[in-house]
Amino acid sequence: MRKLLILPLLLLTGCASLSSSKGEKHQMELTLHKVRTEVEDIKHDLNTYEIEHHVLEGKLIDQEQTIIALKNQVSELKSGKLESFLGELQTVQKKLNQLTKKQSKIVSDIRQLSSHANDTTTALSQYKDKIAQFEKSIAFQNQQIGELVKLKEGVAKLTQLENQKLYTVKSGDSLEKIAREHETSVEALKRLNQMTTDLIVIDQLLNLP
Repeated sequence: MRKLLILPLLLLTGCASLSSSKGEKHQMELTLHKVRTEVEDIKHDLNTYEIEHHVLEGKLIDQEQTIIALKNQVSELKSGKLESFLGELQTVQKKLNQLTKKQSKIVSDIRQLSSHANDTTTALSQYKDKIAQFEKSIAFQNQQIGELVKLKEGVAKLTQLENQKLYTVKSGDSLEKIAREHETSVEALKRLNQMTTDLIVIDQLLNLP
């Protein structure tokens, strides 16, 4: 563009120099030659610009086609991904429905177990009360049995004492003689009277079986 603006100025300068001398004519020829050279350069630059413009247009067209192809691919990918996503969403929805059913069943089972647990707790409480009553009854019966055993032992001792006879040792007696007269043995007499030796004394009381 700068060269195109300079060209008219040079032409005007050349026209004003026609009425000058030969030196000026020569100078004018040089100027014209220079102008022609610059014009050629401008044409060359224009041709270069046109070529570059065509190249850029071609690149732009290629880029536009590439963009269109990419948009188509993106649309296809989006469509494919959308279908895949919808399929996955349906699968997830089915799983969610199954989980919801399982959850409902679990909640129902938990409620039943809770009801059974409450019933079991009530039954256990009743059993505990009954066991406590049984334990009290058993303790009372054991107490009565103990008293009866003691009473029985006392009666047995009384009966034994009643059945036992007392013998007063006399002069000339010995355990062997006393055992023979009362049809028992020396060991039985010693055991019954808690004796460790055969020694007896006059007027000693001996229990006889």
